[in-house]
Amino acid sequence: MEKLRKFFREVKTEVKKTHWPNRKELLGATGVVLIILLFTGIYFFILDLVFSGAMSNLFKFF
Repeated sequence: MEKLRKFFREVKTEVKKTHWPNRKELLGATGVVLIILLFTGIYFFILDLVFSGAMSNLFKFF
């Protein structure tokens, strides 16, 4: 039981050391993530179009 209390005490100490972002930092980081997701989605969409077209042409060839 003492080990459990010690564990939670240490967790509480570590949580106090954590830097919690303010609203401006949170919105900035969220914006960066959304932009990266948008570009990644567009990139994979284009790759899918290219490869599906290539495979379609390959199947037509054979």
